[in-house]
Amino acid sequence: MGKAEDVVITSQVPSESIPLLGHALPSPTYLSQEEVVQQAGSAPWPGVRKALLCLLMALFACLLALAVLLLVTMPRPRPPLAWWQKASFYHLPPASFPDSDGDGQGDLEGVRRQLDRLLALSIQALVLGPILESDLANLSRILPAHGSQEQLEALVDVGKKEGLRILLELPVWQEEMDPSAKHNQTHRRLKGAFQFWQALGIHGFLVGKDPAWRLEAVLDAWSELGAETKPDRGQEKVLIVRDESEICNISCRVPDSVILSCRLLGAERNLTAQGLAQRVEGALGHPRVPWPGWMVRRDLVPWGPPLKAGLGEMLGVLQLTLPGVPLLQGGEGSPVPLQNESTEGSSDRPLLENLHRSLLVLHASSFALHGVDYIPLPLAGNSDDVFAFLRPGSCSAILVVLNLGPRPLQLSLSQLNFLVPAKVLFSTHPEPQRESNVDRVRLAPHQAVLLQVPRGRGQ
Repeated sequence: MGKAEDVVITSQVPSESIPLLGHALPSPTYLSQEEVVQQAGSAPWPGVRKALLCLLMALFACLLALAVLLLVTMPRPRPPLAWWQKASFYHLPPASFPDSDGDGQGDLEGVRRQLDRLLALSIQALVLGPILESDLANLSRILPAHGSQEQLEALVDVGKKEGLRILLELPVWQEEMDPSAKHNQTHRRLKGAFQFWQALGIHGFLVGKDPAWRLEAVLDAWSELGAETKPDRGQEKVLIVRDESEICNISCRVPDSVILSCRLLGAERNLTAQGLAQRVEGALGHPRVPWPGWMVRRDLVPWGPPLKAGLGEMLGVLQLTLPGVPLLQGGEGSPVPLQNESTEGSSDRPLLENLHRSLLVLHASSFALHGVDYIPLPLAGNSDDVFAFLRPGSCSAILVVLNLGPRPLQLSLSQLNFLVPAKVLFSTHPEPQRESNVDRVRLAPHQAVLLQVPRGRGQ
């Protein structure tokens, strides 16, 4: 019995000599190197390789052409604006300086004590009227009647802390010179005066356009000084040229960091869409024009009876929404006086002051109102009564519409290819209400509205 069991058990164990599978696997075959080369060179592989290579080269050429096209058509990143290219300027004549010591004459100390009022108005730069001696040799001296250098330095220090820059108006002097002589005595004195006041923290100067020889002398000295100095960002200096003429331009070469401030209203004392369009085109339509600025005539009191109704409001809206920077006139009759003045007999005075306050805040906070981007929007059938333009921003734009005529106007945004409602930012009348969304606007005679619209539509 024991032997039989051993035989059975032994037979159940597979032997190493017996294959695991029923049939043996065929042995693999390999191509030789010569056979591989022969197969690769036989049809259709050369044609396939050539087609793939051509396809890759064509794809690369298309990608390269697309990259070049994008580089050419892509808008160039603009350098950031300097402070003076987006500021609101306030010009204060010495006759309107507040009186600090009770002697009946205003002084620089009185101005310093009233700076809070300017800061509350969202003013970024104060231009002091002519306080320097009119002798060209003494342009680094202040007339004693207006204060002292120490008072000016104190004013500059407070302004620096509060973010308000101080500029000086150059006085009129009678010494004529040859503008082509770059190193004569007048040139050296002007340049020396600029350097002296800039070292004390003055951020720029204002000069009248006339007489022409004086302007050329100032521009020449300013150009040379600008080429020699490279101020840090935020410390750039600016020269404002005030042009009181009907046609606002400068014929001579203008250096960088110059503002040409033009009058919004001429002797006609009447606003028309055509006249405004020509004035703006003249300020923007040439390649080497200075940075545009806008002012209202000194002798123009917007709420006076000789002027048509609503003109003061129209001028305020234009001054603070047109491309460029506003130069507001302070002093008697100003819509934003530095100190409280009597409003007896002028019911429009509080209205105009509130209007300017609101628009100054909007100008300071709206990217679209900075710079010189401007798109005129003529409206068919209202050619001389309606002045409309667009101020493009980075994400949205501001649509400005002024009804200059005596009749009401109904404006549908679809006329200007704006297919979504616009947000009301400002209106000179109670309707439409601010912050409301509208797709059409009814403008009363002499009414202006500012609407926030999507960028890219109507352009």
